Amino acid sequence: MPMWRSHPIRALLAAVAAGALLSASVAAQGAAAPLTVRAENTLAIARPDETIGVPWREVQAQLPGAAAGEVRVRSAGAEQEIASQVVDDDGDGRPDELIFQSSFTPREVKTFIVERGAPMRAAPHVYATHTVPRDDIAWESDRIAFRTYGRGLWKVDSLDSSGIDVWVKSVRDLIVDRWYAKGHDAYHRDTGEGADFFDVGESLGAGGTAVWYDDSLCRAHNFTGWRIIANGPIRAIFELRFAPWSAGPVRVTETKRVAIDAGQNLNRVVSTFDVQGAAEAPIAIGLVKRAGMVGSESTARPWAWLTGWGPVDPKNGGHGDLGTAVLLPRERVHEWKETDNHYLAIVPVKGSEAVTYYIGAGWTGSRDFRDVEDWWRYLDQAAQRIASPIAVTIGAAHAAAER
Repeated sequence: MPMWRSHPIRALLAAVAAGALLSASVAAQGAAAPLTVRAENTLAIARPDETIGVPWREVQAQLPGAAAGEVRVRSAGAEQEIASQVVDDDGDGRPDELIFQSSFTPREVKTFIVERGAPMRAAPHVYATHTVPRDDIAWESDRIAFRTYGRGLWKVDSLDSSGIDVWVKSVRDLIVDRWYAKGHDAYHRDTGEGADFFDVGESLGAGGTAVWYDDSLCRAHNFTGWRIIANGPIRAIFELRFAPWSAGPVRVTETKRVAIDAGQNLNRVVSTFDVQGAAEAPIAIGLVKRAGMVGSESTARPWAWLTGWGPVDPKNGGHGDLGTAVLLPRERVHEWKETDNHYLAIVPVKGSEAVTYYIGAGWTGSRDFRDVEDWWRYLDQAAQRIASPIAVTIGAAHAAAER
């Protein structure tokens, strides 16, 4: 055997060289150029608290091996980090996008950097929870809160409702757990944070669904299944399942996925219906009427909206005015209807079909809305923002160039 193969010095040099190559390879992977995100507001309106989404596949393509909890975001030219969230939007167990927020002036363009590194621990601005023994799902942004009811509620209350309840609040922090801890009677009185002044009862509340059949609403019962998919800090997502219900010869099932982002009064909802017994079913998305409430609608934008506005029920010290709303793609709306106790948007659904829409509410006591004109303006601008998301262009950045 040749002596050089076993010479200790040569073996040591070879090992050092191999280690150096391996270290260089690891370092090269770790030093991969960060991702630039060019975000453009294409509208001539201000867009506060806008969520920017970067497809997760794009992040992994530029930052190989990156995983949730290993990427962070900052503004180009700045060291300060921006709160971000890797989110599984559809609940299939795989990340879909990296999201973060910024506010834009009209036509403003901003650049952000996505890079490897442990993200900051950000305070949550959204929250969703399931409560027992009531079997409620309650959720909130930093602007407003909602809840809806499961079958378990029948054990402690006789309420049969799939409607959406509204909890108005005048603070920016998260209140759902704190209000539940106060007790049912206590959170119906405003002690400085807002309260549950909304009486959903056996109605659609603020954006519940039903089948419109024979000039009446045929509602689902309380939800039978639930799961929370994401829980902040920027977006909360949950899903509800409703048992089949009948409307004449039609039998319908619904799975409802709800998402709310920080800074928003509106929820994005995807309801997937399965219609049996007829070629299609007219689905109603509705707003319960209150005393003194006035309804209005707009089809001026590609996303149409329906709203009701009026005083909060004064019982338990209720005060201020409340608006509730539904936003839909204009082409999906078959007609608007007003009944004795609801404003309705009617949407035909065939077979197994998903309907995407937005529902929400705004209260003058929050100081976000002064009057109905403010609320209409918010809905009109929301319709524009939904139709024209922030335009995102993704590219590779070079650390020296972006500073």
